[in-house]
Amino acid sequence: MRLSRSTFLAALGVAGVAGTTSRAQAALPPWFPLPPPLKPKLPRRALVLSGAGARGAYEAGVLKWLFKDIDAQGAPFDVISGTSAGAINAAFAARATSASIAQVGQLWLSMPAADVTKLIPPAQHGVNAADAFNESSQHGYPRKLRYLSKANSELKQMGSKEDLAKIMGVVSSDGIDGLVKKYPFTLAEMQTSLIINATNMTRFSSDSFYHFVGSAADAQRQSFLHRVTIEADSGEGPPIQPGGQRYALTESNLVTCVLASAAVPGMFQPVEVPIAETGTQDLYVDGGVANNTPITTVAAAGATDITIVTATAVGEGAQKQPDSIPSLMFGSMSVVQRELLEDDMRLSVARNLLSRYHDYRGLQPHTVAFLKGIQDPHWESIRLRIIRPPKPLKLTSLGFDKGDELKAAFDEGYNDAQNPTVYSI
Repeated sequence: MRLSRSTFLAALGVAGVAGTTSRAQAALPPWFPLPPPLKPKLPRRALVLSGAGARGAYEAGVLKWLFKDIDAQGAPFDVISGTSAGAINAAFAARATSASIAQVGQLWLSMPAADVTKLIPPAQHGVNAADAFNESSQHGYPRKLRYLSKANSELKQMGSKEDLAKIMGVVSSDGIDGLVKKYPFTLAEMQTSLIINATNMTRFSSDSFYHFVGSAADAQRQSFLHRVTIEADSGEGPPIQPGGQRYALTESNLVTCVLASAAVPGMFQPVEVPIAETGTQDLYVDGGVANNTPITTVAAAGATDITIVTATAVGEGAQKQPDSIPSLMFGSMSVVQRELLEDDMRLSVARNLLSRYHDYRGLQPHTVAFLKGIQDPHWESIRLRIIRPPKPLKLTSLGFDKGDELKAAFDEGYNDAQNPTVYSI
């Protein structure tokens, strides 16, 4: 039976329950029942923090609950991966101390004071000009001329058309940069493996930056960097290769990677990130463009016990048809993020289930090589825990200046983290 997108999550839940019930014999693999999962070769616990904009405050509240016993029991996860606002939260969570979890909460609650939505001068002059034009329409002559003159002056201060054409972000990055750098962090402090996701606009790819720690770091790195290609039947023509690159996090690019992952296109300027492997500085924007909820990223590092945090409620964005440019943009991004989340979940589950089946009869040799390349010879069940709001938050993704709503979202995240939805496949 083919599942629709709307029933996908429900189907996962049913699959978890149906695992102990009888099934049609024809649907069973020849070696059913499967042996119990083997002792894991790699650390399996992963935390995925999605892009959320100002709703990163919700994720910070979730972290407060998940890491509540950090000083007594140690890090609750083996690897943490984040995108956009989730990348900021991931960098603090990977330090795995009560102090770092407190700091990330302070960061989000101090957003209004940091003025992170301050416009760059040309954009602000444009807004001032529009306000002056609007005000001029409310008055007659000669007062009207005063506002028209002010509008003209503001337009001139915006700069030349050539300079305006080069602008790639209308919001100053000073606010968010200063806020993140207020709480400095280094790779040496990381007690949990960390993966940051960003979109490369120099090479037009979705990239991941990694740093693995602990006794299994080398094995995790090998698993994460192992990638396979699909060859053409004729042996001619370029192979199909996975998109995006995987680069090492370094002390020199750690903070810039985090800021680049949160550089929303059109809102913030792209960020140059130094890459040790290439010796170049590539231009990056928000990782949520292509990898907003990086589930397959942690799966590639060996994770099968995955906790996913998203600040978007089920079905959010479908309640009201857009009636303005901001609501159209927000609705469009909601659709993109929902589709990426569901696709990433499907891919992770599909890859995990492929490890159960090893009957290659009738397949082309290069197809067999591809399947062997992505399969884990020691199958383990996969468990997904999803933490998300039961209903849409009042806080929007652009509500960085809404102090009361940021605090409410933080508190909701703390409460929702105590009741995740769990799916076992």
